[in-house]
Amino acid sequence: MNATMNIRRIVRQTVLALLAVSIAPAQLFALAEMPTDPTAIAQEIQNRKAQIETINNQLGEYKKKIAEYGKKSASLMNDIALLENQTAMAELDVASTQAEIDTSNLELQQINGKISEADKKLERQKQLLGNLIFSLHKQDAEGGALELMLGAKTFDQVFKAVADLESVNGDLRKTLSATHVTREGLQEDMSTASSKLEDLQTLEQKLKKQALVLENQKGAKEVLAAETEDTEAGYRQLINELRQEQQAITTRINELQNKADEALAQSDDPNPSAITWPLRGIITTLFHDPTYPFRYLFEHPGLDIATPQGSPVEAAAPGVVAWTRTGSQYGNYIMIIHENGLATLYAHLSKFMVVQDQVVSRGDIIGLSGGRPGSKGAGLSTGPHLHFEVRKGGIPVDPMPFLPR
Repeated sequence: MNATMNIRRIVRQTVLALLAVSIAPAQLFALAEMPTDPTAIAQEIQNRKAQIETINNQLGEYKKKIAEYGKKSASLMNDIALLENQTAMAELDVASTQAEIDTSNLELQQINGKISEADKKLERQKQLLGNLIFSLHKQDAEGGALELMLGAKTFDQVFKAVADLESVNGDLRKTLSATHVTREGLQEDMSTASSKLEDLQTLEQKLKKQALVLENQKGAKEVLAAETEDTEAGYRQLINELRQEQQAITTRINELQNKADEALAQSDDPNPSAITWPLRGIITTLFHDPTYPFRYLFEHPGLDIATPQGSPVEAAAPGVVAWTRTGSQYGNYIMIIHENGLATLYAHLSKFMVVQDQVVSRGDIIGLSGGRPGSKGAGLSTGPHLHFEVRKGGIPVDPMPFLPR
């Protein structure tokens, strides 16, 4: 009798444990269709990884070539050769990232296959568990082991009743354990898939930026040839113009700083020295960016923010418009002087919407973006974007530490 009661207690505990198991439906993560041939998918993943390795080796060769050209004296011929190598390198960057995206998609398909199989396995195990529970209930309905024992005519009948109960209970335990293992594996696969999906989204953003960089690189050669009239003399003249423009900006900002401080003394901005984004878009070129196509003419002094031609540009802080000008490097550009020795510059504009000496508040529309080669006021630009600078004491500094994240 005690043995039978112990068996029933174990069965009840097992059933309670079963009821505590929560099996949520699996979620599929791949954006493409489920793979029909896992072996082919695995082989394709290996092919993509080999492709990435080959591309990375080629990138290394181009980096060496670019470094060699960088050691040579500045000349139009040298800069054209640099731009051609940088363009080829940008194309390889795009190809490498695309191969990474393809690999991630294939890996997601692999994981989805495992998730789908685990789902099916869980369903089968749930059905089996249900059958075992039903079997226990059926034994109780027909007469429990204790009743069978008391009413049995022979010991064989008693032993058989107990053995049947033990057998069902053993199967129940095994199936429950297998269900736990399957469920844990499913959760691990789903976690891996979620992580892969995040990686994929990051890669897609990276590819979008690289495509813009490649577009700029492709146009840089034509822009440089046009600005220099494709001659060494024109190249030297362009360099002199760029240097003079930068020197004039630095000198003039410092001269106007006191005047600007007086005009801004009554500003009601709670933090007039804080710099905010003039517009939102994809940053294609950073401060002193090594991928900048014209970096051998001058280091990139700000941020390039890709945006459609004609996008509204806002003042990044309260200030005084020092000037609106057109120059060789910046095309149409606006300089605004702020408090505490700060100034901001907005270049390659298609339209001015402020005038010199105008006091502006943070967020005021000061102009429209431009930069499309051949358009009015584009300057030395390879595509639609806003060039944005922050200057301290007239000297360009990295804008990123000043901008909100």
